[in-house]
Amino acid sequence: MTVLVTGASGFVGSAIAEALCARRIPVLGLDLHPPRNSWPGFDFVTADLRYQASLDAALTGRGLTDMIHAAALTPDAAFEEANPDLVLDVNLLGSVRLLQAAKTAGIRRLLQLSSIAVYGNAAPEADGLYHEDRTTPTPQSLYGIGKYAAEMSLRRLAPSAGIDLSILRLGPIFGPHERASDSRKLTSPHHQILMAALEGRPVTLPRAVPADWCYSRDAASAIASLVSSDAALPDIVHIGAGEVTDLPDWCTALAAHLPLSWHIEPAAPTIRYAYPTDRPALAIQRLRRLVPGSHTPLPRAAADWLGHIAHSPKETLS
Repeated sequence: MTVLVTGASGFVGSAIAEALCARRIPVLGLDLHPPRNSWPGFDFVTADLRYQASLDAALTGRGLTDMIHAAALTPDAAFEEANPDLVLDVNLLGSVRLLQAAKTAGIRRLLQLSSIAVYGNAAPEADGLYHEDRTTPTPQSLYGIGKYAAEMSLRRLAPSAGIDLSILRLGPIFGPHERASDSRKLTSPHHQILMAALEGRPVTLPRAVPADWCYSRDAASAIASLVSSDAALPDIVHIGAGEVTDLPDWCTALAAHLPLSWHIEPAAPTIRYAYPTDRPALAIQRLRRLVPGSHTPLPRAAADWLGHIAHSPKETLS
């Protein structure tokens, strides 16, 4: 088994590559630029999702069996408005090109990372959650529209390509390997708060922002378990924490390790959050049937993230 991880230099892709290598699963990372970190069993190739020839050349003759497509542009509203063609070229057409390259390379399983953004302003179910089999996506942002269009396109094309497809819709993620980049300029509030604490700056929150915030290592571990499973996977699986926490909870967890002054002031926040209203959480019963386990509590996540920074010389927060 050799797994291709696209976006391997980015936030989620790096976390997935690390989790797979920790299980001694060979990984070929693909991105525009080499990652800052490497792990035993990790190899890397440069390619561009905008060009079919680039992808074909990168995947040919590599002995790849499975693919996790984590590469994406995660734009804010200003970037969407300024570069709508680029957003769709990467997030939608890039996924289609990658499927074509995967078919030629003999890859037989594709885990396509999607997002809670596909649900847009959809109403939750009676339990207050979004469910894979019941909630109809109604994406509003160009990011969500592109992600949902990619889902539908791959579901149409994967069977004829002989590739088993499973779509993983991720909830809000934070944790190690996170930093601002050209493809993801706005980091999670948790990352912004951590940066402020490390630099000794006070924190002003826009609101509590309750959500099913998922630690990146939990998400990566779940995805690694899914791709290494011999069982057939459902067509859609949610990746989330299964529990709602908020930013005051995170501030409290960090304050046990770092001096941190924080308060909530909606009129003048220093912490940015992309969504004006709070979103429902993802139901993860399907995930838990496939991958039993639990999420990392915030106090342990804070300690683990700080330990990761201390022991990773190449890891920076910005």
